[in-house]
Order: sequence, then C-alpha cells, then structure tokens
Amino acid sequence: MAAVTRGLEGARALRVRVRVARVRPEREEPDGLRVLAWHALVAASTALDTPGAAPASPARFHACLNSKATLVWTATRAGRVVGLAMLRLPAASGTGRAQVHVHPDHRRRGVGGRLVDTLITEARARDLHGVIVTVPADGSGDALCVKRGLVRLRTLHHLLLSLRDVHPGWLDEMAAVEHPGYRLTETAQIMPPGRDTLSGDVLLTVAAEHGRKVVGCTEVVVPAGGGTRATQFDQLPGDGHRLGLDLWVKAAMLRLLYGRYPQVTQVVTDNPEHDAELLDVNRHLGFRMHHRVHEYRLDLGAD
Repeated sequence: MAAVTRGLEGARALRVRVRVARVRPEREEPDGLRVLAWHALVAASTALDTPGAAPASPARFHACLNSKATLVWTATRAGRVVGLAMLRLPAASGTGRAQVHVHPDHRRRGVGGRLVDTLITEARARDLHGVIVTVPADGSGDALCVKRGLVRLRTLHHLLLSLRDVHPGWLDEMAAVEHPGYRLTETAQIMPPGRDTLSGDVLLTVAAEHGRKVVGCTEVVVPAGGGTRATQFDQLPGDGHRLGLDLWVKAAMLRLLYGRYPQVTQVVTDNPEHDAELLDVNRHLGFRMHHRVHEYRLDLGAD
C-alpha cells in the first residue's frame, strides 16, 4: 500500500510544473531558512551520489554560493526546492564551471534538464566559449551529460586519508631524507573570507626549492572553527625535478598537520586518473579512493 501511495504522489508531482529562478545568496543569512533548504537539497543529492562524503557546513556552503562570480538558480515544484545549479564565471578564460544538484526523489523527471538549459542560456548570453560540468561517475548526472552530447575531459579520483592511521615517526623519516641541492620551506597564512573560504581558514604551503626557484609544492586548507577535515592541493615537481621530491614534500606537509593542527583527522584531495605517479605517491602515504568524478565540457561554439 505504501508503494502505491508513493507512486500516486510521484505521478501527481510530475503534473506540477517545475519553476526555475535565479536566486541571490548574498541577500541571505548563512543560517537563513532558504539557505538551509538549499543546503539540505545538496546534502541529499551528495549522499546518494557519493555515500559517506561529508557535506560542507551551511556557513561554508553559503560562502561557496555568495560570490560575485557565482550565479545560482533553484528549481522548485509546488513550492519545494528540488534542484539547484551554480555557474562560476571565469576570471580570464572563456570557460565557466557548473554544478547541478537534483533531489533524489525528483530525478529523471526533467529537473536536471531544465537547470542545464538555464545554464546554457546564461552562458551564451555572457559569450562564454564553454562550460565544464563535474558530476559523480556513473550517476544520473553522468547519464545526462552523455545524453546532452557533452565531451568527457577527464576523470578525477577523490582520495581520503585518515591521518591518525599514519605513524608520525614514519612521516619524520620521509621528511628527513636529504635531497642535495633542494630545501623545504613552510608558510602559513590566514585566508580572507571569500569564495569557498571562511574567516579563519589557514592556508599551509610546503615547497621544495632548487636555488631560488620553487620546483614543487603542496598546499592544504585547514578549516576554521576546529574543523577536522583539511583539503590538499598539489603542484608537484616536474619531470626534471621529481626524484622523490613529491613524497618528500607531501610527507613534510602531513607531519606539519600532525604536529600543529591536532584537530585535523582527515585529509582529502583529488588526482587526475591519468597521473599514475601522483596516485602512487598518495597511495603510499595511505590515501584511499573515496569516489570518482567525471569532468565534461559543453562547447558553446563561441568565437
């Protein structure tokens, strides 16, 4: 009986028109009802597509939306938010970046398609050359991109490290290895609030220098407010300088986190699937696959 009831509710929902509208996150409070509704939608979408992924806090989610370079639309049905799309406008290049989220109960009902159409219309109006869309691998968004004829650019592996599973003595050993002609430098700076960042976030950088030239570095954002999950970004040494420097730099960063930021228990990063060397380094350090995403490009054919 419950299944029949749900089926009838679903059929009625299909007859209710979906309304897509631009919203202004900068006019909303981070803990306002509208922002919380948008956050709940994205959390539900993420939970289905990437089980176990920790959603951003409402404040960080609001910071992500609240940028002059980010445009946001919601899809509503019968007054309920069932979808959300974001378009990040490029600073210099002609290619924007987009995300589309649809509530699990409203998928395969045209909501995602309506949001994608809205993104395309806006991108064309702003003379963008194209839009890159990131979607979880093998999900409904993947199928939609294929259906729409988007070109897959690459696959990214999202990796997760449980820092307390790594012995600090082992990190000390790797960080202490000598590399003649090279030295490590460390910097830490408070990041200003802005796109994806909150007041109090700390940017850590560990770099390998050869002479006065930085030949590779790794950066980690430590979240404000005692957050336990840090995010890592890599600019590892080029072919002429690798020689074990990648492992050296990353081990030194993890040891720095271990010693100065004991509240951090997890580190997340993403690697291109084709970068076998970087994936091997991260696996050696204890990073494990959490999920994969695909990047697609929609070519708008602008001159």
